[in-house]
Amino acid sequence: MKTTKTRRIALGIAVWAGAWLPACTSAPLGTATNTYTANASGKREEFIGDRDLAAKFVMLNIKTKSDPGEHMRVQFDLQNTTPGDLPVEWAIGWEDLNGFAIDTQLHWRPLVVAGKGFQAIQDVAPTPEAKVFQLHLRKPTPVR
Repeated sequence: MKTTKTRRIALGIAVWAGAWLPACTSAPLGTATNTYTANASGKREEFIGDRDLAAKFVMLNIKTKSDPGEHMRVQFDLQNTTPGDLPVEWAIGWEDLNGFAIDTQLHWRPLVVAGKGFQAIQDVAPTPEAKVFQLHLRKPTPVR
């Protein structure tokens, strides 16, 4: 009787450990992303998914150039507000004047910004119809 109870307890612990321990060590399924939207007239919006990341990075000195019939160009500085070097991944998405997404895949690029430093980022719109850009920032994702 005693060994049966001991086996049940051991089996219960093994099942619990098998179910919960991998969940503690695996990477999260998704990564929170912060999105900063701006257009040629300077209108800006922020959608914060990761408050820690938002406190560490600031987008400054936004410049855009868009001539009729040409692809819009953007440039801005990404500032690290902390004293230590920080890695981040960034991508730029595009919308037309009506707020419809331009059909392109986000291309995530790694970047390390020095402590209290600035990193200039430039990009060119994929089509002449793109008039609004969205900077997407996220913490680096592990390679699987």
